[in-house]
Amino acid sequence: MKKEFRKNVLKIRKEQNNDLILKKSKKIFENLISLNEIKNANTIMAYLDFNNEVKTDDIINYLISNGKKVVVPISVVSEKKLLLSEIKDIQKEVKIGTYGIREPKQEYIRPVNNNEIDIVIVPAVAYDINGYRLGYGGGYYDRFLKTLRKDAKTIGIAFELQVFNNIPKEEHDAKLNYIVTEKRIIKI
Repeated sequence: MKKEFRKNVLKIRKEQNNDLILKKSKKIFENLISLNEIKNANTIMAYLDFNNEVKTDDIINYLISNGKKVVVPISVVSEKKLLLSEIKDIQKEVKIGTYGIREPKQEYIRPVNNNEIDIVIVPAVAYDINGYRLGYGGGYYDRFLKTLRKDAKTIGIAFELQVFNNIPKEEHDAKLNYIVTEKRIIKI
């Protein structure tokens, strides 16, 4: 059921043209940075978008230019976990890595401890209005989110077409604090 649902949402998301993705991503960026949690955080983890996800480069560049410590994940396939690394310059420090996802080049890996993270901006295929997410199926984020401090906040960013009343979920699936789309901010 999860597999089929994931496939259908990815198909719908893929049908958006690039101009629309950029336009919606800009609005999501504006909604995201309006959150007090973002304004008050010191260390924020974001993801480097790929394919037709919400674009994150503007978010990351904005956070860095506003004095935030920005961390991005590196997929460690052998252990099915995320390694965290501080990023200071997307243009210079990034390469295409595991699964075709951008990640820091070896010489720019600056490890960061999970306990330093105040906010995680989480990617997903789909979300529901109760804060649950459907990822890409590897379980990387579900495992990772369980390792965060209790007061760390989690924010899913997505296009409105990725938000549903209900999605297939299991007991181990992580629940988020916010979902931000181009149309609204859902506080869970």
